[in-house]
Amino acid sequence: WSEIMIRAIYFALNFVMIFLGVVLAIYFDLYIGLSVIALFTFKFFLQLPSTESNRRLNESFERNKKQMEFDFDK
Repeated sequence: WSEIMIRAIYFALNFVMIFLGVVLAIYFDLYIGLSVIALFTFKFFLQLPSTESNRRLNESFERNKKQMEFDFDK
């Protein structure tokens, strides 16, 4: 549970740092701001889940589809 929370906070901090880079680029130094944007955008995309995990989730969903059907779905 704590590892998930740490990853979520890390993901959010990458997002915040991208916008800090925008502020730096606009108000202070363009090149430092662009460098911060590039670095944290790269780190942000590395944190996104892989397509392999999405495929496993989709297979799990397909197996359990019958259990999640309701009368109003038909």
